[in-house]
Amino acid sequence: MNNFRHSSSPYKIIYFGTHSTFSLYPLLELLRHEQIIIGIVLPNRAFIDKNIENYIPLKSTINLLNNTIIDISWKHQIPIWNISDLPTNLDFDLLLVSCFPHKIQESLIAKAKVASVNIHPSILPEYKGPAPIFWQWRNGETTFGVTLHHLNSNLDEGDIVSQTTIQLENGTSGEESNKILSKLGSNLLIESLQKHHFPKHPQNRHGTYQSWPTSEDWYIPTTWPVVRAFNFIRGVSDWKKPFTITHNNKTKIIYTSTGYCLGNSIIGTIRMKQNGKYEIGFSDGWLEF
Repeated sequence: MNNFRHSSSPYKIIYFGTHSTFSLYPLLELLRHEQIIIGIVLPNRAFIDKNIENYIPLKSTINLLNNTIIDISWKHQIPIWNISDLPTNLDFDLLLVSCFPHKIQESLIAKAKVASVNIHPSILPEYKGPAPIFWQWRNGETTFGVTLHHLNSNLDEGDIVSQTTIQLENGTSGEESNKILSKLGSNLLIESLQKHHFPKHPQNRHGTYQSWPTSEDWYIPTTWPVVRAFNFIRGVSDWKKPFTITHNNKTKIIYTSTGYCLGNSIIGTIRMKQNGKYEIGFSDGWLEF
């Protein structure tokens, strides 16, 4: 691969993504900058899902205002491929991944004439793995970031092209987190495309890796700071999972949080507020639910 290109002609790009918000915005930006998307690759399960199977053939009735990745593909006449059924004669300059659950074969990575890169929503080498936004919210991070990096045989360990950081506000929702970080990643990608340069900066330390969350990772102890609990609940709201608040041997299941207040509290105590909502005491305040 040649990571620097002098030509100003559009790139031919093969795009790996899902139906998530994080996959949508880079695709829209590439099209807005008149790049050539030769095909969109979706995970196998997207073609098994009954709703997608029923949806794809209805070309004439698709509402393009929905802006799903399927809508965009039909609107721009971009082929959609199953990861297990890719054509063998693909010719492309850039392979781009933005939220894809399968490892890309090294033989396919090597086919890219310029680069094979991934948009990853963390500051690598920290938070490698399939669910970095989840783990950053769970660990109480306030500074988030995005990395554009080269693909290699190891997950999220390729050389870094560029990075950027951002402070996310307390209470940022899961959908909004994905949208903000996806747009930041899109900016990094377009910057490299416009410069025709995808530099390689080695990751300078081992960093951290987290796998998919387990059931225990949805438990929230009342010993946490209340802002950490509030931000975690709001920040992973798009997972549509219940949370288990734990205090000693007692638990309380909640599905969302509508606010918090800092101050003296009685840890683990649940009480009703004047507005009819409930709140539970954390280490430094009350969490409303």
